[in-house]
Amino acid sequence: MVFATAAAVSRPAAADDRQECLNGSKETAAATITACTRAIQSGDYNDRDLSELYHHRGYAWSWTSFTDRVDRAFKDYSEAIRIDPKAVGSLLNRSHIYNQQHDYDRAIADATQAFDGGLSDYGKRVGYGERGYAYQAKGDNDRAIADYTDGIRLDANNKVALTARGNAYLAKGDPGRAAADYDRVIALDPKYAIAYYNRSLAHRAKGDLDRVIADCSEAIALYPNYRDAYYNRGYAYQAKGDLDRAIADYNHMIALDPNDRDAHDSRASAYLTKGDFRRFFADFGLGQVLTCLATIVFLAVGVWLCYRTGKYASAQWSGRTAIEICERGVVEMQRKNAVLERIAVALEKHSLG
Repeated sequence: MVFATAAAVSRPAAADDRQECLNGSKETAAATITACTRAIQSGDYNDRDLSELYHHRGYAWSWTSFTDRVDRAFKDYSEAIRIDPKAVGSLLNRSHIYNQQHDYDRAIADATQAFDGGLSDYGKRVGYGERGYAYQAKGDNDRAIADYTDGIRLDANNKVALTARGNAYLAKGDPGRAAADYDRVIALDPKYAIAYYNRSLAHRAKGDLDRVIADCSEAIALYPNYRDAYYNRGYAYQAKGDLDRAIADYNHMIALDPNDRDAHDSRASAYLTKGDFRRFFADFGLGQVLTCLATIVFLAVGVWLCYRTGKYASAQWSGRTAIEICERGVVEMQRKNAVLERIAVALEKHSLG
């Protein structure tokens, strides 16, 4: 009679642990993990039920800390998958962790296995997103676009998928389609600063500097510390010859991060174009100038030797190849000539005072 009573008491306790595990929340993460652990260790569950407990404990670990998310959660998802290879939730979550770890092949494998296990529309959207991200990170933009497109078919208003597809189109060299995706994102969320910045990159690829400036300005208005938007707008101003505005944008970048090398180099270039050599030296540094000079002189000597010895080079190269090398060198020298002259003048003034 005592044993019967004990059994009757222990059974509901295990069932309560399971329910607490399955119904946990971020606010009760620690209690959820404890309940999941008790249920797992009770020995009352196996197969898909046990896999589900590991999955929910893994998800609860993701609420605690980054270390737990990439370590303990990963182990629980892996155990859930080992017990039930069709544990699609664990497969998708582990795919996400693999993406965070830059293990893109495994991320793709897990997402694909999740599709094979059967997914709801929501699960498919997650799967297409994770697999598309992995394909894009591997440089396979066509497959990434295909996955993002399938996800968008399921949810035409998915601004994350639209933004990601726009990025893939841009990486593929199709700024027109990229801009069209960013247009849709902005129509869905006019306060989404990233979409304006990304569209500015598409306009930059198309050479439309005025639209670059307009979109970067919108992004900055929404997020005043948007470093990359200042950088891209500064580039556009500088390309249009509006050096003062370009310098003002580089100044904003430097105010955000005094050690921003891109900002200092770009501002130095703008000062050099203006003929303000003192500020150019302050940003660029005399050491970098001397290195640049040494590179140009080395190139000049190489081109000169190329022409002088070209007729003897047939033992190693064809005459045509040697001539092409020389021609490319001359074009490069001509491009850098103006810079060399300005730097030389600046060096002279710098040494005098």
